[in-house]
Amino acid sequence: MMKTPRPANIFGRRALRLSLLTLLSLLWFDVCWCLQTTFTAFSMAETWVNALLLSSLLSLPALVFDLRRTQAVIVTLLCLLLEANLLYSRTYFSAIPLSSYLLASNLGDFTASVTDSLRWPDLGFAAVVAASWTLALRRAPRVTSRRGSRVALWAVSTGILALISGILIAARGGYAGAWRSLENANYYSCRTPMYTVAGWLVHDASVSLAPLSDADRAAVGRWIAEQPHCPTLPDSVAAPRSVILILCESLESWPIGLTLEGREITPVLNSLVADTARTLYAPEIVTQVGAGRSIDGQLLIMTGLQPMLSGVYAMSRADNEYPSFIKAMRPDRSYLLTVDKPVTWNQAAVARAFATDTLISRDSWVNDEPVGSRRKLGDRSFMSQIAAKMSAGEIWPEGERAFIEIVTYSGHNPFVLPPELDSLKLRGDYMPVVRDYLTIARYTDSAIGRLLSYLRSRPDYASTMIVITGDHEGLAAYRQEAASRHPFVSPRQVTPLIVVNAPVGAGLVTKTGGQADIYSTLLHLTGLSGYGWQGTGMSLADPAHPGVAVGSRGDVCGDSSALTPHRRDARIISDRIITYNLLHK
Repeated sequence: MMKTPRPANIFGRRALRLSLLTLLSLLWFDVCWCLQTTFTAFSMAETWVNALLLSSLLSLPALVFDLRRTQAVIVTLLCLLLEANLLYSRTYFSAIPLSSYLLASNLGDFTASVTDSLRWPDLGFAAVVAASWTLALRRAPRVTSRRGSRVALWAVSTGILALISGILIAARGGYAGAWRSLENANYYSCRTPMYTVAGWLVHDASVSLAPLSDADRAAVGRWIAEQPHCPTLPDSVAAPRSVILILCESLESWPIGLTLEGREITPVLNSLVADTARTLYAPEIVTQVGAGRSIDGQLLIMTGLQPMLSGVYAMSRADNEYPSFIKAMRPDRSYLLTVDKPVTWNQAAVARAFATDTLISRDSWVNDEPVGSRRKLGDRSFMSQIAAKMSAGEIWPEGERAFIEIVTYSGHNPFVLPPELDSLKLRGDYMPVVRDYLTIARYTDSAIGRLLSYLRSRPDYASTMIVITGDHEGLAAYRQEAASRHPFVSPRQVTPLIVVNAPVGAGLVTKTGGQADIYSTLLHLTGLSGYGWQGTGMSLADPAHPGVAVGSRGDVCGDSSALTPHRRDARIISDRIITYNLLHK
C-alpha cells in the first residue's frame, strides 16, 4: 500500500516560500531606501525583528489557511506600497505622510515627479511579485497538517517576535525614543521610516496623538524667549507700502548669472541682481522644506515656522492659528494667485490660516499655454493674465495697500516645456534633466520679465517691494550626478532670495541662510520688527546673521562653528508649536 507523502513542514513548502517573499520585499525596501542614505538601520536588531514580525502578520493567509493566491495579492499590494514610498522619498525626502493617504487626491499632481525617480533596484519588487504568483498558481497538493496546529505555531512565533520587538523598543525609551535614536544615528539624513513603512505610519499617528509634556512646553517657551528680534528700520527710511512675493517652483540659484552657448539663462533675474543699489540678493538660501515641499515653502516664508518632523501641516494642522507676515503687515487686501486647484495640498485652508482674504486659483485663468506633464497654465501666460487683471483693477487697484503672493508651476519636475516655448534651444551635450531644467528656468525668467514690465509702469512701483524666491530645490535625486558631469550645477540645495526695492540691505549677501530666514527678513525690511512672532530665523539684512543653516535633511550648511543649540533646535521647536497649536491666542 502506497503511503501518502507527508509535508516537509507543518505549514508547507510553498506557504513558507510565499512568507519568505513577503519578508524579502520588506527587507528589499530597506536596502533600496538606504542606498540613497546610509545602512545604519541594518546594524540595529529592530530592523530584522520588525521585518520578521510584519512578514509573519502579513503571511497569515498562506501559513494558517493555505490561501496562496490571497498571499500573492498581499505581496503585490505590499510591493506597490513600498515602491510608491521609494519613489516619493527620492523627490520629497520622506515616506508618504499618513495625511496624504487620507487625502490621496493631492498625490495626483505629483505623479510625474515621483515616477521620474524610478531606479534599477526597483526591479527587485517586480521579481518578488512574479515569483509570488508563480508559486501561487502552480498546482501542488494542499497542506495536510491540522489547522489548529498551524494556528498555534503561527500565534506563538508571532507573539515571540512581538515580545522581542517590544523589549527592543522599550530599551530605547519607547517608540518615540527608538525613532529619535535611529534619526540621531543617521544625523537626520537617513529618515528611515522606522524599519519599514508601517513604522513610519505608526510614528506619524503617534506624534499627533501624544500629549505635550510639561518639559516640552517649557522648552518651547524658553526657546521663544531667547529668539532675537529683527532690527528696526531707521526713522529716515520709509517702509514699502505693498509687497509682492513671487514663489517660483523649484527655482535654484546656480542658473542665475550662468551663460551657456553665448546666451544668458536668466537675463531678467540677472538684471535685477546687478542693480546692487536697490536689490538685495542672497543666493545661498538653503532649502528647508519637508514632505510637504511647495506648501512647506509657504509655511517657511509666510510664518517663519519650519516643517513638521513627520507629516504635513497642511493636511493635519491646517486649522491651527498661525502667525503670519500678512497678519503682521495688515494690508488693505491680501491675494494668493495660483494655477492650481484650491484642494491641492489643502491650499485654500492654508491660505485662510495665513490670513489671505482673496484666493484666485485655476478656474479664474484661461489655460491658453499648457505646460508640464499635467498641462497646467504656463508661467508666461500666467504672468500676462495677472498683469491684465491688475491693469483692469480686478487685482490690486491703484491706491490699495496690498500683499500679493504669486505661486508659479511650470518649474515642477519633470520640467516638460513644449518645443515652441523653448527660447533657449541648447545644443550641447547635457544631461537631459539639466537641459530641461535650464529650459524651464529661462521660460520662467521671461515670464517674470512680463510681470515686471507692467509693474514698472505703475505709479506705486517705487513703494512696492518685490520678493522673488524658490519654494524648494529642483534637481532632487539627480543633483550629485548632474554636479559631477556639469561644473556649473551646484552640489548644494540652495534657492535665491531676490528683494527688489529693498529699503535697506541692498547688494549681495554672501552668507548662508535658510528659508526660515526669509520671514524674518521680510519683517525687517517692512518695518514690522515689533510683531509678536519673530519666526525661527534671522534677517539676512542683519549683520549679526551667523551665516549657517540646517537643511531639509539635517545637513549643516555654511559656518558650522556658528550653529548654536538654539538655531539647531529650531525645527524641533517648530514641530512642537505646530503639532500642539502653541501660538494660538
